[in-house]
Amino acid sequence: MTDKKTDDPKNSAAGEPAQNSGAPVDSAAQNEEKKPQKIKIENLQTAAIGASSAPAPEVAELKEKLAAAEDRYLRLFAEFDNFRKRTEGERADFARYAAGNFIEAALPVLDSFERYQKLVETPGPETPAPAPAGAQPSGPDGELRKGFALIHKQLEDILQKFGVQKITAVGQPFDPRFHEAVLQKESDQPAHTVLEEMQTGFMLHDRVLRPAMVVVAK
Repeated sequence: MTDKKTDDPKNSAAGEPAQNSGAPVDSAAQNEEKKPQKIKIENLQTAAIGASSAPAPEVAELKEKLAAAEDRYLRLFAEFDNFRKRTEGERADFARYAAGNFIEAALPVLDSFERYQKLVETPGPETPAPAPAGAQPSGPDGELRKGFALIHKQLEDILQKFGVQKITAVGQPFDPRFHEAVLQKESDQPAHTVLEEMQTGFMLHDRVLRPAMVVVAK
């Protein structure tokens, strides 16, 4: 006699779980799991908005401090820019006029050459007459005058390379910026006209190294 296994619902339920209960999956429940993350972001945004919307007095105070800090920055920037420009100008002036003291100390040497040339051009009883214009000087005195004239010209050329120029005086109206009057004379020239130059004046670029010593018409 064969035993027949009857399908007992209890045995099947206890033996293994049902593979498919047949209940539909609720999509709303899955969406609920995602909602907390979204809520957190919204909470952060709300908190940020609340923090940024400070009371009006605090905002006004912050704006005032920001404006004051910006004003200090602009002032400091302007002061630094002025300092930079002033420093650059002083450096350029120093380079431009650095040789001024040396040139001023060397001017008496140039004066000596000019006085000697004037002495030679105005011969006295014992001084030989200068050679005619266009003629080469001859003899020991002629060679000496030629050598002095050459050295004088070389010295003037060197000074010109450094920006040294002679001040024009004779025939010009007296100008206290460039001329120093040492004497006045009666003359048919207009008053305050420079008649003679006792000592040559020099300029270094646009600065007066030494004013010209002149005789002025009354």
